[in-house]
Amino acid sequence: MLYIRQVRVEAPGTLNQHITDVKYSATTGGPLTTVSRAAVVSVIDGGGIVFTHNDHNRAQARVVTRVGTNGRKHITTIADSGKSNNLLELPRF
Repeated sequence: MLYIRQVRVEAPGTLNQHITDVKYSATTGGPLTTVSRAAVVSVIDGGGIVFTHNDHNRAQARVVTRVGTNGRKHITTIADSGKSNNLLELPRF
């Protein structure tokens, strides 16, 4: 299981489709590794389990892939009532 803890976005940075890279760890407090959005899409589509993890409030959500309006796959969280566990609520790098 992987935990996405930080995101990098391209302008304007307001949609999940704008995420270009993430920093993830194998545990909620482990060392961070930087990978591309495409790498995360490959992991998830290959059966890997990925969650967000907000280091500030410990909120988590399952991450899945979706096809955007541009035809490219991106990553997003499964909709729930929480906002603090969303990808765009994670710290930027």
